[in-house]
Amino acid sequence: MSRVTIQRGSLGGARLRALRERLGRTQLWVELEAGLGTGYLQRVESGRVAQPSRETVERILDALGARFSERREIMELFGYRVSVPLPSEEDIRWARDVSRAELDAFPFPAYVLDCTTRLLSWNGRVPDLFAVSPRDPTLGGLAGDPLLVAWFDPASQAGRLVAEPDTTLLAMIYALRHELAQFYDETWCQALLARLLALPRFREYWQQAEQSAPPPTAARALIPLRLTAGGAGVLSFRLASEPFTRDARFRVIYFFPDDLQTMKYYAAGRKERDGSSLPPDQQIDPSR
Repeated sequence: MSRVTIQRGSLGGARLRALRERLGRTQLWVELEAGLGTGYLQRVESGRVAQPSRETVERILDALGARFSERREIMELFGYRVSVPLPSEEDIRWARDVSRAELDAFPFPAYVLDCTTRLLSWNGRVPDLFAVSPRDPTLGGLAGDPLLVAWFDPASQAGRLVAEPDTTLLAMIYALRHELAQFYDETWCQALLARLLALPRFREYWQQAEQSAPPPTAARALIPLRLTAGGAGVLSFRLASEPFTRDARFRVIYFFPDDLQTMKYYAAGRKERDGSSLPPDQQIDPSR
């Protein structure tokens, strides 16, 4: 029985074809946009050109409008290493736009973070969660800054709401270690960790995590979070983190109610303030 050998270039070509077809582009259209000769893309996709130059692959991806995760996967299949830059302003606008409908449709709090945990966008259930006005485009100063800094600062708008820090903050550390593993060699990642480790509370739980084995399901664990919510008492959630399929530098954090009291709180409609997940500078004014 003969062994089938799959070349790296063939895998890259096949993935490139799948992306092009999903985006509804013809080979000729891409060749024109990328300034390639007629028939060249067909040879790349079929593996007949197993190792196109880095510049050529980048031109093809630019023509397709590939997002970061798509670009990184295909470049690496052709043997080219890709660094992970921080999202650009255009990337952030894209992330806000593509997540808006999903945020608005989610009946519980949800927001979008980038790879440095900067808070970029949120739905209408989030302002009340942090006890800030839905008219505040900065969400009480939380927007645009690493949200982990706030969670680990007991004096911050978010940190002072955490009812069981020993459980929640340690779980956040385990999740962060997993999520940053793919970015660890990047300069911005090291700068982020240095900033976080300067926080006494973060450093304490980071050291605890280093001295203990993470749970076996840390990669997909739902983080337990209990928040002191004023007149509502303590609300209990499990936080789920889902990366964007086209750009893993962004992810949506979903707050799933974890007890009957929290379910009843949201069922009563008390969190329906502004129904918006627009970017911080475009939040809907409910008075209009």
